[in-house]
Amino acid sequence: MTTLSWDDITIAIYFLYGLALYSMGLALLVESGRASELGFARSMRLLAGFGLLNGIHEWLDMFEFGFEAYAGLIFPLWLRWLRLAILVTSFLALLAFGEHLFTRETYQRETSWRLSIGATIWFMLSALIIRFVYPIDEAQWLTASDVLARYILGIPSGLMACWALWRERAIFRERGMGRFDFALTISAISLALYGVVGQIFTGSSVIFPSYIINGDLFMQTLGFPVQLFRAVMATIVAVAMITILRALEVENQQRLDAVESSKLETERLSHIELERLNAELQTANDETARLLREVQRRDAVRGELLQRITAAQESERQRIARELHDGTGQALTGVALGLRGLAAQVKDNPEHVAKRLSVLESMATTSLGELRLLINDLRPPQLDDMGLAAALRWMVNRFKDQGRPEITLEIHGTPRPLPSDVETTLFRIAQEGLTNTAKHANADHVIVALDFSDKIILMVRDDGVGFNAAPGLENAGARTAWGLAGIQERANLINAQAEIHSEPGEGTTLVVYLNDFPEEETTYAY
Repeated sequence: MTTLSWDDITIAIYFLYGLALYSMGLALLVESGRASELGFARSMRLLAGFGLLNGIHEWLDMFEFGFEAYAGLIFPLWLRWLRLAILVTSFLALLAFGEHLFTRETYQRETSWRLSIGATIWFMLSALIIRFVYPIDEAQWLTASDVLARYILGIPSGLMACWALWRERAIFRERGMGRFDFALTISAISLALYGVVGQIFTGSSVIFPSYIINGDLFMQTLGFPVQLFRAVMATIVAVAMITILRALEVENQQRLDAVESSKLETERLSHIELERLNAELQTANDETARLLREVQRRDAVRGELLQRITAAQESERQRIARELHDGTGQALTGVALGLRGLAAQVKDNPEHVAKRLSVLESMATTSLGELRLLINDLRPPQLDDMGLAAALRWMVNRFKDQGRPEITLEIHGTPRPLPSDVETTLFRIAQEGLTNTAKHANADHVIVALDFSDKIILMVRDDGVGFNAAPGLENAGARTAWGLAGIQERANLINAQAEIHSEPGEGTTLVVYLNDFPEEETTYAY
């Protein structure tokens, strides 16, 4: 039976030590390409670099030990320098991992690398100082530099990585991945032990305290080489890190679940929104149909109103023609015939002619007065010369002269000029209101009010029989519907609002609210 020597065991330790770190580095490097929001995932390429480089370093240690133990050969000095460079780089990668992870997760900003750069400069200066301070050869300087690398870079990098991973546990818990808390804790503690205990026991050199606290002391105290301790810590870190890599799969599944949930929520909201839009569309269609029916009804009303207005215009023309024919026309005919008859009697009977001329003058004056009344009925000159208030005053007096109900005119505020079409429209609305009252209301008293105080308000109110006023002036009362529809149309032309309030036996009130207009520059002589 073959018994393993310490040399064989040491070779195995170096191999397994390097294999654990190299496997961890390779696994982290492969998984580092995944998209992730975890700070650990964005920093683990640096940790992968540490594992790969430190694993190669341990394998170079294994080859050096094998050359010396089995072949009795001295490891080339340049390979030893290369091994030191790999060790330094691996420690810097571990230090950069801890600095990057801590900075990104704690301060949410880019890393400045001040700690890593400062440690590098410190190590290089310390190595140069040792070379020139101590009387040592190159091999001894190499050994001292190895000790400096472990003191200045190895110990701080292990502690920094431990602190960063320890804080990462809270981040994992916040993201619902608390089951990886144990793996993070174990890896953080193992890195701290690897950095402090594993690197404080170095090879013996001229640097304090390495010539006291070194690998030989560790072996004498615990009975096994410090490389075994490092290998155990590295293996624990590797297993824990590979376990933590499963967090990336969990995170990816969480994102998939979130996307699926968001998709379902989006579909649900889209369905709700579609139903809402369909309901709004149906409401809009119903409203459009209602408005279309209203427009059609109004068009029909407006068409019939136009026919009635045309008929009223023709009736008014007939009335004017009849009054001109029966009154003014006959009077002028009588004057013309009388003048013709008097022309033959001027020489024979001048006294009779003088008397007849006086009668003819009276006939002409009467005809002129009737013609003026007819012209005033068509359009009172006061409306153009003196404004709306004066025209309403003339119209009220005209209705009084015709034996209509008692009418009172009230003017509130200071009258001011309005656009000509506005004054004409308001005058015609008042005229239509008084006409309807005289024909249908059987009223004893009527009030016509014009208010200039705030908005322009025209009101015609009577104490007559009243009627059932339906919504919309065009439907208000069977006998007066078309007159009131005409009032509404006139009000619409000047952007005014016409309202009618009436109850049977309570009288009727017509109110027109006019939006404010800029005053005209015309000045009336009141």
